[in-house]
Amino acid sequence: MSEIKRQLKGNLGMFLVCAKLSELNLIAMPTIRNTQGYDIIALNPESNGAVGIQVKTTNQPQKGFLVLSTHWRSYQAMVEEKIVAPFVFVDISELDKPAYFILSKEDLKRTLKSAIARYVSDYQQRHSLSWEEMLEKEQREKRKPNAWALFLSDIKNYQNNWQAITGATLVRG
Repeated sequence: MSEIKRQLKGNLGMFLVCAKLSELNLIAMPTIRNTQGYDIIALNPESNGAVGIQVKTTNQPQKGFLVLSTHWRSYQAMVEEKIVAPFVFVDISELDKPAYFILSKEDLKRTLKSAIARYVSDYQQRHSLSWEEMLEKEQREKRKPNAWALFLSDIKNYQNNWQAITGATLVRG
């Protein structure tokens, strides 16, 4: 597949998700690109229920899906604050067969915190540092925030989990 520009890749994933939601009899509307936290608003015309959805798209899944960036000291609070909607991760490495991984915001928070905790543990072992020493080092070095990504191995159990969007979230109005 020829290289897809980052902005176009995001648009492609967003419109693929809109098409899939339409197949599920939902009204899917892309938001303006600067809408904080949501790429799509999905509406259930039968119940008047609505949900905002965040979409992350890649054609290089081995590099992961970037979810957010934080410092060590604030990662748990930032996960709670910044994850405000279900996420659909779209793998377009095979453009004719996109793969969808759908996580409710609760599943995403749990999965992301678990992935970061594993990384923290590995980092501590590699560098023989305690949590407090890691925080001190981060502050002393004025490090940039860490970029946190999820990989297909982290989210594989959520493939085609459209129930995370079509379930209880859209039932009530």
